[in-house]
Amino acid sequence: MTSLTMIAKIKSLGPGADSAEWIRFWNSYSLAIRQFAALKGGEENADDIVMTVLGKLVEVLRNGQYSPEKGRFHSYLATMIVNEVHMAHRREQARAAGRKVSLDAEVGGGSDEGAGRTVADTLVAPGETEASIDEDWRQAVLKSAVEHVLTKTALSDRDRKVYRRYAIEGVDIAKVAAEFGLSRNSVSQIKTRIDKRIVAVGKELVRASEM
Repeated sequence: MTSLTMIAKIKSLGPGADSAEWIRFWNSYSLAIRQFAALKGGEENADDIVMTVLGKLVEVLRNGQYSPEKGRFHSYLATMIVNEVHMAHRREQARAAGRKVSLDAEVGGGSDEGAGRTVADTLVAPGETEASIDEDWRQAVLKSAVEHVLTKTALSDRDRKVYRRYAIEGVDIAKVAAEFGLSRNSVSQIKTRIDKRIVAVGKELVRASEM
């Protein structure tokens, strides 16, 4: 199911009838959203950013504030995350200086120009471009493919640990082989087998999220 299909279904649902569609949306996007949030705002802030963005996204999709004319959904979503990271940084700076930063000031100063528009419509963090956001989103999706394969597919616990040690943590193959009582060739085969799964999942996630 593509993002546009999910969005159309969510928009057409009545109150209290959206659990299945939101589960599908969450399953499709949650890992990529978190990876992107961590990339832009740091691992320590990722969970808070994800929850804030999802809360705003509920209203955006329910109220029909997103349409394909505003661009591809993944770009719209990624921009929301970038903006939330930027606003969180501004709030931290304001608190450190003993000042307050209102939401109205952040998204348009309360002017008519900003009325009725979402955060994704009105803000672009300094130094960000559509191309840079798209590239970072793509990297986040590919990282989410790794986590999907390692946590949500049928792999042995040993193979998961071997892959993390060798492919992710970068431990020397000889040390990994000795640690798990395997030959170097077996470690290499485990990595190759899991890499193929990751490539397949990554291609599907990129295809779906770039609609």
